[in-house]
Formats: sequence, structure tokens, C-alpha cells
Amino acid sequence: MSKLFFSRIMRVLLGTLGAQLITIGVMLLLVRLYSPGEIGGFSVWLSAATIISVLLTGRYELSLFSTGQKSEFYAVIKLVIFLVLTLSIAVIGLLLVVPYATSSLPAEISHYWLALAAVAAGLGINKLLLSVLTYQQAFNKLGLARISLAACIAVSQVAAGYLLEGEQGLIYGQTLGVLIATSLAAFWVGKVLLGRSLGASLVDVAAVARSYSNFPKYSLPADLINTVSSQLPVILLASKFGGEIAGWFALTLRMMGAPISLLAASVLDVFKEQAAREYRDSGNCRKLFLSTFKVLALLALPPFIIIGLFAEPAFALIFGAEWTESGRYAVLLIPLFYMRFVASPLSYTIYIAQRQNLDLLWQLVLLAMTVACFMLPATVESVLTFYAAGYAFMYFIYLWMSFHCAKGEAK
Repeated sequence: MSKLFFSRIMRVLLGTLGAQLITIGVMLLLVRLYSPGEIGGFSVWLSAATIISVLLTGRYELSLFSTGQKSEFYAVIKLVIFLVLTLSIAVIGLLLVVPYATSSLPAEISHYWLALAAVAAGLGINKLLLSVLTYQQAFNKLGLARISLAACIAVSQVAAGYLLEGEQGLIYGQTLGVLIATSLAAFWVGKVLLGRSLGASLVDVAAVARSYSNFPKYSLPADLINTVSSQLPVILLASKFGGEIAGWFALTLRMMGAPISLLAASVLDVFKEQAAREYRDSGNCRKLFLSTFKVLALLALPPFIIIGLFAEPAFALIFGAEWTESGRYAVLLIPLFYMRFVASPLSYTIYIAQRQNLDLLWQLVLLAMTVACFMLPATVESVLTFYAAGYAFMYFIYLWMSFHCAKGEAK
């Protein structure tokens, strides 16, 4: 692995480490401001917003790294902004109508539909802006953007916790934080670039929509299914075992899933730019894939060993005795989080090789496995054990697929 590649990872990692510290710090306050049931209800709402945010962009932001000319680059940005704004309005209309057609919609979604649409749109635009910063290799700004997202949400949710009662403090705090952080990311991208993008011709926008149609055709369904698979457990746990258990599980995901995802994203931000360049130049990125795999596999071992030994008492000590169950859930989910940390950044080679059809097939199997794990077993412990084992196995398959694409043999 080159020194330049490693230094870029470290620059982004500093930002994500700052975001992690903010995430951990704010949870220390939130668990004292809100009950497990309230955090569980908020998590159901946030899961819905996260799923919708993936849909809004059509995953066209991923095509930025495949653009060759500046006119294409600007046109893709304008296309994504147009899609987010247009589809957000459609989501608002849908959320107004659906409650009249069905009573099965979670109360948090039907009560806070406008905030849900605003957060989904903000997250969609935020993904676009982070991709632009990555494309520009502006890794210092990228780290700041990640910190600002965590910090803005943290400050807003804590402040709202003192001003508003119940889960609405979490919901409105999340909404305000996302919108402020997205505005800051737009500032770091720069008004000149955004102005040129918004000035792109409709002919160019239509052209890139057609040229990169594989992204909404294959990447969007695959990533949407992946997001549903990762967010669905909170919803299913809440409906099957109650909001309190969903709240414990949500804290586990927040304390393990979010920091691990941020660390993996630091590697991904650098890996996808360099891997795409190597693939274009030489037809493969096998060497970079293997060196990155070794770093990720070794980097993840110490923290997960510590989690296995001390998670349960640590959760009780840090968050209070009523959150001990979250620590037990963390131990059960170690296989899932370890394999996710290693496999997620490397899976971008599937996009580079434009084998999104393989990704879509994998995501469909993953969704079926997730639903089966949460619907069939009768106890929480058996649900999470099957879930962790099934997910780890699926990520092993994902790694094999990604390596096959990195070799340049999957055309």
C-alpha cells in the first residue's frame, strides 16, 4: 500500500474519529434524557428516513467517479439535486395519503412525516456533497463534513431534549442537525462548483441519466435492499418484542454500527478513488484490494476482542444498569460487525467493474435472510445469533465477489 494512499486514509480517519467521539459523547446524554422505548420509537422513524434517502438520489452520485469530462461531472450533480427535490415532494404526498389507506404504518412515521421527508432529502444531498469532496480529493474537508454532521445532530438533539418532551426531541433535533450539516458541506464544496453544476444544460443532464442508467437500474435496488436489510431489524424487533427491546438494540447499533461504518467509510473514501483510477489504467485493482483487505482485517481484531470481553459491563457502567442488555446484544453481533468492517469498503470494486447485477442478487438473498432471522426464532437471543451468523456468511460471499471483480475478470 502506497504512502500516499495510507496518508489519505489517515486524513479522513481523523475526521471520522472526531465524529465517533461526538457520537459516543452524545449518547451518554441521550440515554439519560430519553427512555429505551423513546429511543426505540425514534429509531423506527430514523430507519424509515434512511431507507427513503437512498431512494431519492437514484444512486447517481456513485457515477461521479466514472465521469470523464467536466460537463458530465456537473450534469450528474444537477441530476441528483433534481431527483432529490422532486422525489422528496412525492414522498410528502405519499406520507399524507398512506395513513388513510392503512393503519399498519408506525405512529412515529405518520406523526412526523414532514420531518421525515426533510431528513431524507438532507441525507440525500449530503451523500452527493461527500462524493463531490471525495472526487476532488479534498479529504480534509471531507473529514470536517463528517464531524459537522455528527456534531450538528448531537447539539440539536441534546438541546431539543430539554425543550421538547419524548421522542419528538430526538426527531426534530435530528432534522435540524442534518439540515445545518448539509448546508456546511455545500459551503465546503463551494458556490462556484455548485453554480456551474446548476447551470448544466438539460441536454447534458438527460445524457448522463442515460449513460449511467445502470446505477438506478442495479445499484439503486441493491443499495435500497441493503439499507432495508440493515434498518428493518429495528422495525421488526419493535413490532415483535416491543419498543424497549428495539431501544436496547438501537443503542447497540449506534455504539457499534455507526463508529464502525464511519471507520470503514474513511477507507472507502480513499479506496474508491484510487481503485477506480487503477482499474481504468490497468484493467484491475487486485494489488490494492489485497493490501487494503489485510489492513482492514488486522485493524479490526483488537477492538472486537475488547468488545467480546468487556461490552456487557462497559454498557452498564457507561450508560446505566437499564442498558446492560445493549452490551449483551453487542457481543452477539460481533461476527456481523467484524465482517461488515472488512467487506464494505472493498465491495466498491463491484461498482468499478460495473457488475451491479451481482450486487443486486446478493442484496436480495441478504434481505430474505434478514427477514427469516427476525420472523422465525422465538426469542431475542436466538434472533440475534442467527442474524449475526447469517450476515457474516453473506459478507464472506461479498468479499469473494468483490475480489473477483478487482481482478478484472468479471466483465
